[in-house]
Amino acid sequence: MLGTVEEIWRYPVSSLGGERLMSVELAEHGIAGDRGWGIVDVENRQIAAPEKEARWRPALFLNARMAGDVPEIGFPDGDWLSVLGNSIGVRLSEHFGFEVAAWPYGQADVGQEPDAHIATNRYEPSPLHLLTTNSLEQLSALLGNESVESRRFRPNIVLRMPGGDDFCEATWPGQRLRLGDALIAVSEETKRCGMTLIPQPDLQENADILRTILRKNRRNFGVYGSTERCAMISIGDEAEIVGA
Repeated sequence: MLGTVEEIWRYPVSSLGGERLMSVELAEHGIAGDRGWGIVDVENRQIAAPEKEARWRPALFLNARMAGDVPEIGFPDGDWLSVLGNSIGVRLSEHFGFEVAAWPYGQADVGQEPDAHIATNRYEPSPLHLLTTNSLEQLSALLGNESVESRRFRPNIVLRMPGGDDFCEATWPGQRLRLGDALIAVSEETKRCGMTLIPQPDLQENADILRTILRKNRRNFGVYGSTERCAMISIGDEAEIVGA
């Protein structure tokens, strides 16, 4: 046994903080409702890119959660608004200082107007993203100036490891990982970007995080995977490598 499931996260709106779950169904395409929406610049239809443009950094001070099948966005004043509500565009635009909207990802239907409110992702997202407490603790030790939290890296699943090699996930691509009754095929290591160092609630900007990952682990931190056997997973479920 590798360890146990320590944290489960869902991020209904890309670039925003997510919601921590006690249990969730791992479906064919990952966690239902995960990263199904994006926030966009209404003028040019560009998707938020906090790691590249400072104007998008306020995104990290918003949160998102699912209310049934529809995401809600939480603002610093404590308000939660549905992405389908009449006032969400106004509140987002006030928060960012330019006209912003929340749109679902997807492809416009044939015959649909070209200005349909459909967002186009900037990259092909992986269904699942995993981290271990080993790697978080190793990075914290290397930095020496911060106890690194998983929130910086937006994982879906964090595994509690009792011990093992530093950055042990590096050996997992090509392997299968069992979480409870679910089975995950680990595909590749996760290349990190500037999102890891940007400030967010209760976390200060720290450029040494990305520098250290680049220097010590070839810019990799965590792994991507996809669901091979769907099942419910919960905090405390056992995790083990079950072979290639």
